[in-house]
Amino acid sequence: MKNFYALILAGGSGARLWPVSRQQAPKQLINLTGELSLFQQTVKRLEKRVPAERMLFVTSGELEAGIREQLNSYLGTGCADKCTVVGEPAARNTAPAILLGARILQDKDPDAVMLVAPSDHVILDPDAFISAIEESIPAAEKGLIVTFGLKPTRPETGYGYIRTGHQAGNVLMVEKFEEKPDPARAQELFSDGRYLWNSGIFLFSVKTIMEEARKYLPDLMKELDGFEPEDPVELKKLYETIHSISIDHGIMEHTDRAAVKPVSMGWNDLGSWDSFYEISDKDMNGNVISGDAVSLDNEGCLIAAGDRFLGVVGMKDTIVVQTRDATLLCPMGRSQEVRRVVDHLEEKGRSESVTHPTVTRPWGEYTVLIEQGRYKVKRLTVAPGQKMSLQKHEQRSEHWVVVTGEVTIVRGEEELVLRSNEGVTIPVGTMHRIENRGSESAELIEVQLGDYVGEDDITRFEDDYGRKTAD
Repeated sequence: MKNFYALILAGGSGARLWPVSRQQAPKQLINLTGELSLFQQTVKRLEKRVPAERMLFVTSGELEAGIREQLNSYLGTGCADKCTVVGEPAARNTAPAILLGARILQDKDPDAVMLVAPSDHVILDPDAFISAIEESIPAAEKGLIVTFGLKPTRPETGYGYIRTGHQAGNVLMVEKFEEKPDPARAQELFSDGRYLWNSGIFLFSVKTIMEEARKYLPDLMKELDGFEPEDPVELKKLYETIHSISIDHGIMEHTDRAAVKPVSMGWNDLGSWDSFYEISDKDMNGNVISGDAVSLDNEGCLIAAGDRFLGVVGMKDTIVVQTRDATLLCPMGRSQEVRRVVDHLEEKGRSESVTHPTVTRPWGEYTVLIEQGRYKVKRLTVAPGQKMSLQKHEQRSEHWVVVTGEVTIVRGEEELVLRSNEGVTIPVGTMHRIENRGSESAELIEVQLGDYVGEDDITRFEDDYGRKTAD
């Protein structure tokens, strides 16, 4: 089907999976359940139905570069340029993101049928998922908005619910949507038999979703109808005026075109550590253990060590998650409340809610060793054959010492080759780059000095990885 497209929603912070998931490295970009990130797994399973060049990606502006990096890493360098990646200037929930994608497709293919899929879900049976899509396309072509529903396995308070109605071809009409219930109501819905969990995955024609949006979200559509999707200035202006609203509240709870396709596909939204525990392999005592950890006399626990040793003794039904700079302890069943910890960190301006000490980049990685006021110390690892962007900083100088390996340094008009125990200073405002032309990784210590040492003080002029550069 040539006019079939996929819109992948790749924003969000995944706060309930803190301390592993963080604002600048959220759960969709992390390898939580395998060698690929959740985002890359989403692309992989959808490739069975739609080529990557017919996928659209809507993410946050600050994650756009990371999404492009992951596309290039999975599909091959330069492949991100064949896809449409839009970075929203501000978070406005799912309705604006989905309708923005539909607006872009409307120009390309007015007859398009579009699947909307979050990028942070786990689907253990992708073949069942693809089959459900295929069976639901005729309903979408006839003007229905199809969502995909899962039979509840427990009285879950973390999911929305759908009450099913009469049969309409290969799908069921929706009688009612219910938001995340309290425990008593969740038990009622679980026992009722007519309710499915709402997966948040949708299938519809662009024409249908735009028609329904004009009925129920006329103010938003007034802004979108005259909008030029390719213009970043217009995009910024748009997001300054539109309101935040979910597609469920904005359209699905009002439309008479809502349908649901029941499907058994091993779905999990991985929305909390309880969800992660549910899908993970367990030992004979019901424990999920990863990393450099020892578990003694524990039962029904999730124990995840970071890059340090972790010992846990005599715990029951407890979540213990450790990273280099933070540790979470939480009873099973309360991991939805981890968001409160993140809120506290954000209120205090703590970096532990934003980023990890070690940050992966397409050229390698860096680890923040010390950050105090006007200075920051990092360890840089530049992979063989890789190079950083050609860049400059307006508010800090940088001082590099090579620890291992050999690197080629661009500093203004100079090109220098540095080996172990040799160093160089990059003054404020000087164009520079580090390149590793060797066959082994190179490590450097970087000291930043200046009035501001934030990561956003950077202007790129050349970049091999598709990140934005200055005009």
